Amino acid sequence: DDARLRLILRELEDKVTNLDSMRALGFCVSVEHAHWMARKFVAAGLRAAALDASSPREQRAEQIRRLRSGELQILFAVDLFNEGLDIPEIDTVLFLRPTESAIVFLQQLGRGLRLHPSKSCLTVLDFIGQAHRNFRFDLRYRALLGGSRDQLKQQIEAGFPFLPAGCSLQLDRVSSERVLANLSESLPSRRPQLLAEARRLGRCSLAALLEGLGMELGEFYKVAGSWALLQRELGWGAGAGSGEPTADEERLGRGVGRLLHLDDTDRLTFLLQGLDSREPPQAQNLNETDRRRWRMLLLQLWGTSPDRLGLQDALDRLWACPAFLDELRELFALLLERTDHLAPPLVWDQPVPLALHARYSRAEIYAAFGLITDTQQTTGQSGVLFDRATQCDVFFITLKKSERLFSPTTRYNDYAISPWEFHWESQSLTREASATGQRYIHHAERGSRVMLFVREESKRGGVTLPFLCLGFADYVSHEGERPMAIRWRLQRAIPAAFVPELALAV
Repeated sequence: DDARLRLILRELEDKVTNLDSMRALGFCVSVEHAHWMARKFVAAGLRAAALDASSPREQRAEQIRRLRSGELQILFAVDLFNEGLDIPEIDTVLFLRPTESAIVFLQQLGRGLRLHPSKSCLTVLDFIGQAHRNFRFDLRYRALLGGSRDQLKQQIEAGFPFLPAGCSLQLDRVSSERVLANLSESLPSRRPQLLAEARRLGRCSLAALLEGLGMELGEFYKVAGSWALLQRELGWGAGAGSGEPTADEERLGRGVGRLLHLDDTDRLTFLLQGLDSREPPQAQNLNETDRRRWRMLLLQLWGTSPDRLGLQDALDRLWACPAFLDELRELFALLLERTDHLAPPLVWDQPVPLALHARYSRAEIYAAFGLITDTQQTTGQSGVLFDRATQCDVFFITLKKSERLFSPTTRYNDYAISPWEFHWESQSLTREASATGQRYIHHAERGSRVMLFVREESKRGGVTLPFLCLGFADYVSHEGERPMAIRWRLQRAIPAAFVPELALAV
């Protein structure tokens, strides 16, 4: 205990600029622990006190007053100040107890996040390592940083380069190694492990399995491949089938994981209603918009290879695999429940079933524009597409350009200037006087449109990322040529939640 105390005091002296003016909260594991810490800090020459749930109201108010005025440097507490405490002067927080709950962790952290003229920053010292074998570092760090486990791993390995301005998160070498090891070990990373964990939990729904394992959808599908095929292997339910999967089931098993980005609520609702039918839709009875909606789904499921299935054949063969219909219903219901932003339909007199601020693969976007049908397939990896039928220039923008994936002539300088404006560089040979350059500049007078799709990077964790639809944009100005650096003003602002990742290039 005393050795640990010396470590805590040493780190305080090292990390806090002015100990004398420090106003800190220390979160302890028990009443005994809080009072012991207060006594030891007083013995070390610091002004400290302890509070717990049994402390009289008058005593609490007096100690809080003393902390705010600077008479105390630190107040130790037990589950007393997780929420509801308003002391903006707090400039230091000490975590001295393990906290599995991400909510409690954020509540405790929030005690020091209020702005106050007397402090320039909040210093957070977390002295809790791996509490036990099943401790989940990823839940704590992801509550703080957001993103997936793969993104968190990249952040830790790179030293947290993408924090907001003014924020610093530092792990020493040993801590980094332990956290990274914990990320690898805390979840089943191989199919035998996943099967064993699933059997331990018992037969359940996809949602219940994910909750029981503490896994995200992407993590689950990376290991399982398919919920329907995993259930077959576990022997759960008649719908899972028996024996070896058919060729169509294997193909669908590879495709379901390509649907995890769906976040267009109208699209998900449409698909759920369609999948509830006992018979497959009849392509000849569908209007053009709905035909494209189904084709967008089926391209992700069956793949975009040259031997792709015709629309009706793809629908019939999907309905012949009832276990996968069940999986899609469960998956889409989960995606619909977890979608956390609005995706209004594009206001347009074209049968293009896309929504603003929803995510789509490149193939889905081509299908939405009617460029992939039973008889034709127009695709490509170019960053630009001009669709003559709708007179629309479509830009596919990747913000983080990898030298391995992009040549020097295609690593353009693209980023969000503000929620309303986007800086984009044309292809490297585009001149101002060219037909393409003039169409970009004068699109409004000529009756053409410009639509932006953007993603942070090409791949993450080996998975190709979808594009976020930013909708229509209007020309503002440009500089230079070959390439042209153009400023576009979006017709709808980028939601605040998306702005940080789209402005990273700045």
